[in-house]
Amino acid sequence: MRIAPLLSNFIKPFGIYKNNQNEYSSYNTTVKTFGLKQDIFVKEPSFTSIKGGTDFKNLVDTKKLHCIYCGRPLLSAKVLNKLKTNGVFSDSIKNFVQQMLNYTEYLHPAEKEFVKKTAILAFDYPNIRLSETIKKLFPQAYKELLNEQKPVFKELATLVNEMPRGYKTKFKELLKISKYKIEEKEYIPQKFSGKEFRYKMSRIEDTLKDEYMAKKINKLSEPLIHPIMRKEKEPLTQKFINDILFLTETRDINSINWTKKDLELLIINKIKQYGEILNRKDILYLCDSAQKTIEGKPVKVKFSNKSFKYDLNTILEGMPDIQLRQKIDSIVSKLPNSLTSVNAFIIKHELAASDAIGYDLLRPSVATIEHMVPRSLGGASKLNNYALACSRDNNMRSDTDLKEFIKKFDKKNQIKYFADIFEEVYNWNISMDTAEEMLETFMYESGRQISLPKTYSKTAPRKQNNKIINKCKKRRK
Repeated sequence: MRIAPLLSNFIKPFGIYKNNQNEYSSYNTTVKTFGLKQDIFVKEPSFTSIKGGTDFKNLVDTKKLHCIYCGRPLLSAKVLNKLKTNGVFSDSIKNFVQQMLNYTEYLHPAEKEFVKKTAILAFDYPNIRLSETIKKLFPQAYKELLNEQKPVFKELATLVNEMPRGYKTKFKELLKISKYKIEEKEYIPQKFSGKEFRYKMSRIEDTLKDEYMAKKINKLSEPLIHPIMRKEKEPLTQKFINDILFLTETRDINSINWTKKDLELLIINKIKQYGEILNRKDILYLCDSAQKTIEGKPVKVKFSNKSFKYDLNTILEGMPDIQLRQKIDSIVSKLPNSLTSVNAFIIKHELAASDAIGYDLLRPSVATIEHMVPRSLGGASKLNNYALACSRDNNMRSDTDLKEFIKKFDKKNQIKYFADIFEEVYNWNISMDTAEEMLETFMYESGRQISLPKTYSKTAPRKQNNKIINKCKKRRK
């Protein structure tokens, strides 16, 4: 196979996706057909209206639906897992790039740039894996990312003297530790965080082909976030100790007075053993860092945007100067992360296995249920409050006010999204009342007026778009 045609196809993708009842790719996804001038979709009405969030999200398994925010096609979680199971991510980059041609329109800019860099590298190294690709791209990516991060932290450092008493020291210490992490220097962490360890491990678990081992690791890390472990003054109970000894397959020696530190090390060491069996360097690295942190030894920890923001929010909680807080948040938002910067993506996956790299490449495009009114603000888990969004945009929004968040996106994307929704009314997958209520909720919460798609007049001529708009106006009053 020649790489040159693959690269040209990736940089300037062409062709369309055709749903065909009798033709499927080897991964049971839409088949790319080249040379056709227009999109052709074969309708397959199901006559079964969706009843809940799971049914709604699962529409992307058989239908091409778009994210309500960015407008990109939504990827089915089943397709992603099948790509992982079938070894696409652990294959040679020559074959990996060929498969990714079917998913270029799903990818966000940073992920698309990574595939482009991989395609270029495949000219000289067609048979290497993704993990080896990362190693070759790492030196240049590290230099470029450092140049992106330094100005942001330099700007944050100018605010140290503006911090109120009680916040200044902690803020200064956080910036100091972050500098160590960015420059990959050793330092002695103040405290081990079981919550952070479990979160990072759960991200790795998703990428494991061996589901049995993934469940074992997940079960092992559960006690690390138990209230007994999280609260310093909470005493250990014999039952809790026995449960951990059972999980870690450790024989109890009555003469040992177990401490929380002992139990943490038992758990981490057992997970590390599984990491060695799986030959996963990312698991071993995370466990080594955790062990050194628990033992109070110098450790080299990679900078994590998410961890930094979490620690920063903890430090700034309750700070009276709201304007200063907003100023800090504005500066921090400039930090590159693995979802917005190809360099950050490469650095994050320095020790990752090929399966983890490929999985994380497509994970941001997976369909998720978005609550138009966030649950944290009292939003109901009901169909009329649901929308479909890619994982990236859903996480980015969090509980931000929809009126504010929607400003980042073109209105055409929402028009495209609701055209999809009302098409599913025509296909008997969504009831007309549900589709109308979804549109009404969106217009009310976002402040944007969306004209009903043309298919609407075919399926329900009895109602007009201005009726929904009038409902929204009444609710505002």
